[in-house]
Amino acid sequence: MSKPFKFKQFEIVQEANPQKVGTDSMLLGAWTSGNFTRILDIGTGTGILALMMAQKSTDSVVTAIEPNLESYTEATTNFNKSKYSNRILSINAYLQDFGAMEKFDLIICNPPYFDGSYLSEDDNRNSARHQSTLRTDELYECSADLLREDGRMNVVIPHSALGEHLERAFDNDLYLQDILISLSPDGTKKRAFISLGFEDIEPTEKTILVKDSNNKYSAEYIAMTKGFYLKDL
Repeated sequence: MSKPFKFKQFEIVQEANPQKVGTDSMLLGAWTSGNFTRILDIGTGTGILALMMAQKSTDSVVTAIEPNLESYTEATTNFNKSKYSNRILSINAYLQDFGAMEKFDLIICNPPYFDGSYLSEDDNRNSARHQSTLRTDELYECSADLLREDGRMNVVIPHSALGEHLERAFDNDLYLQDILISLSPDGTKKRAFISLGFEDIEPTEKTILVKDSNNKYSAEYIAMTKGFYLKDL
């Protein structure tokens, strides 16, 4: 059994989860800002985003949904061991089947990336990384129904999928508000961190280099995530 991934204010056990703690979720959680009280984490996995949001938004209540039973169980353990246990509710459910009495002012998600072209023999990993259980159109249709009129939806996706995601979001009256693009050392656009809302405004755009050509974390990434990592990067 591997040791827990320890952060400054919580720790993550990730034995069962097919998707481990990585820079995508770390950057999405660190980049997300605002005064949110009701937060929904779609496909919580290890629970990393839910815990980051609980740390950042000290008056928030976070609902974390996860369809995979093993991942849900592990995330729940991570929540229960944290000092935020009374502010995080974990639910074993698919987004398509989830409903809430009150809408959310933040929805955050690191969704399935791929279209099923390169499935592995590991069904859990496939579900975590592919659109086999949550299509792009379903992600935005369901989220639009759950989001408050003045709420935000923050998502990380491959930059190559940006056009499709913005189209599906627009189909549900969700407009791009802000975008952060992560770059590879050679300047290739790798990930798009998008913030969506119902207001049609001119979006802001920024870029960030996560690691340099020597595989070292950039000063900007270190500064953005320093509130979470226990050890210096």
